Amino acid sequence: MAGTTDGPFGAYTEEAEFFGELPHGELGEYLRPFEAGLLMTAGRMLAVCAYRDAAYYADRPFDRGEKDAATAVLNLLPEACDGQGHTFRRDVARAFWDLADDLAAGRAPLPRCQAETWALKVMLDAAPRMCAADDEELTAFGVPVPSGTNESSYRFPYFEEEAWEFVVEGAKYTIPEAQPRASAEKTADGSEADAVAEPEGGWDAPVYWFSPYGITCPRDTERGHPHWANTPEQSPAPSGLPSTEQAVHLLGLGDDFDPWQAAESDVLRPRLRTMADTLTPLAARLLTVAADMVAERGWHDLLAHGDRVFARPDEEEDAWELEESFLLQLPPLCDGQSAAWRLAMVCAVQNLADDLRSGRAPLPTCTAEELAFHLILSEAQTVLDYLDDNYGYAHDLGLPPGDRFTVRHRTFNHWREAFLQDEDVLLHYDQALAGIAADPDHPVSQQAGTGDLRPRAWFAPFGNIRPRAPRPLTDQVRARLAEADPDVFFASAPALAEAPVPSAGVDPAIKLPDGLRAEFEHFTGLAQRRFFDEPCAIAMAASLDRLLTRLFGTDTVVPFDIWPLNPRAGAVTTGLLLVDPDFCLQGYTRTWRLSADRTDREAREWAVALLEDCAKYILANHGHTAMDRLRGGPPTPPLDQQLYDVLPARLRELARDLTTAGLLRHRTHHLGMNSAQLAEAAILPEPLVTAWLDGAPVTPSQLLRCAPALQLSEDVLLEALDGKRDTAYWPLPVPPPDQQGHPE
Repeated sequence: MAGTTDGPFGAYTEEAEFFGELPHGELGEYLRPFEAGLLMTAGRMLAVCAYRDAAYYADRPFDRGEKDAATAVLNLLPEACDGQGHTFRRDVARAFWDLADDLAAGRAPLPRCQAETWALKVMLDAAPRMCAADDEELTAFGVPVPSGTNESSYRFPYFEEEAWEFVVEGAKYTIPEAQPRASAEKTADGSEADAVAEPEGGWDAPVYWFSPYGITCPRDTERGHPHWANTPEQSPAPSGLPSTEQAVHLLGLGDDFDPWQAAESDVLRPRLRTMADTLTPLAARLLTVAADMVAERGWHDLLAHGDRVFARPDEEEDAWELEESFLLQLPPLCDGQSAAWRLAMVCAVQNLADDLRSGRAPLPTCTAEELAFHLILSEAQTVLDYLDDNYGYAHDLGLPPGDRFTVRHRTFNHWREAFLQDEDVLLHYDQALAGIAADPDHPVSQQAGTGDLRPRAWFAPFGNIRPRAPRPLTDQVRARLAEADPDVFFASAPALAEAPVPSAGVDPAIKLPDGLRAEFEHFTGLAQRRFFDEPCAIAMAASLDRLLTRLFGTDTVVPFDIWPLNPRAGAVTTGLLLVDPDFCLQGYTRTWRLSADRTDREAREWAVALLEDCAKYILANHGHTAMDRLRGGPPTPPLDQQLYDVLPARLRELARDLTTAGLLRHRTHHLGMNSAQLAEAAILPEPLVTAWLDGAPVTPSQLLRCAPALQLSEDVLLEALDGKRDTAYWPLPVPPPDQQGHPE
């Protein structure tokens, strides 16, 4: 790119001095050569597409709902421009071309009118997408592509701060139409000229788009349009530029795909929906190949070691035979993990490989995937070393030779910064810090905020990344696991296929009335809320009324009519409640006060005791209440004697310890898994997992195998076995807003 005699900022006029600190000096301070080339190429491509649009739509109004309208540059214009004609649209296309010409000549892309300001903004947003082109294409476009392989001398393209200084938002007020009519600062009588009122729609309305700014020299009005632009649908693309179809693809026109869609935090998500400036397509191919190689070694080690403790060599010189071992690359703390954990670790590598293949940003969703990303980067660096020395190796991998991987395709440090939230998991590889990393309660861990870095918690998802959908196993993998050596997979399905399945202890003769189980779960969930506020108390009282009604399951028993009407509490929305204003209810043996802040097991035991005592109260008072006496008439029919046998059986069924089963059911439903998928991921027999979901007794060591598939820490499952409910994975019901008062 050649320089100019008056410098890259020579287009500024004296009036620009009133705008304070405008860009000045050397163009490289704002756009390095590579960035300037990308911006120029974006302008050229946008111009090609815009001229095509102008020829196609001519004077016809632009309809954004029309087929393929999203692929038009006109779709990027403000809607106020949709009705503009052919001349306006060609001039907009020329705005792109003029700014690109400035960059090609070594001049700063200084907008000369509002149309060029809009065009420059579009170019700045499109420039990072040009990184998707390979080095040969960029060179043909006139872009000075960085050479060499030293990452320390390279800075990735950045179009967020310095480059935007070319956009002067107040420049629109310097157009001729915005100036006072008087030619001098004061009128003939010496008074100051009145300021011109801003028109409806502002000075950036389409009618003023081509009025020249006063802070820059106007462009030559006789310059015309590029010769090929007169018949863009017939003329070939300008020399050094791709076809219109290729330009549309590189610019991403009409492409709504967001490679950063998994990021739920603005800190992780870039402003622009593109990844090419961070990870080029060629670099993504390299990482994909590396990920596949790491995953293949993981499968080999999984089938070879199964549930066995990995025998790590004592001496470093003895490790050469296991140099390519997947398990050897993991921290020593992982040596005793189960086959199910190892399977999940291999799947973590494959998840990132899938991201790369699909054009998504390889954003790790958990600690396991963070470590997997480190393994992939390490393998990719090794692959590059071989590519640099062996052309045949490149052919075998389906990759180009090493010299094609210039510095912008091997920015490993930048990838770590862009895709990883931290590198805390690498503390496990530091002998001095490994003990701290393995202890989340250590003062250093607490102070540093590293969280739980133990392998037992590696698959718990991060809070600012969208969790992944469960990864189903392929038929090939199922077959390999089914044929695995039972002696190696001694704690897995191959060795447990014939083991007896524990019974859930359910009496098939007992059928709970419709809605009873669901209402019981709702009531016990409310009884676990941390704060027993008024909405919670009212919701519990209403739930208790429904619960007693469903427990009896007969129209002849209406619990609401059993207890005296005075005193009764009332709620504005819910209406008259079963309890008194203190949320107490008289039972058969005692007075019960509704309350909360219990564990799941405590809530179930308390609720069953409450129901049992209230059921006895109903049985004792049925037909003998004040309401019965006031009603008069024939006596209330006696209750069905079977209730005296059925009620205890129903209460026994409700009293079963279902904390673990409830967590498993909720978590699998939340993840969209069924029992077969959970069993596959845990490498356990499906009947065993099905029995757990029905409430059968659970063996802790077997249950912990489900943690990776359920995307939670093993501690959550251990707490469930202890009757505690982790509300982060099994949320409590939320009571609706309500308060005591006269019912509406």
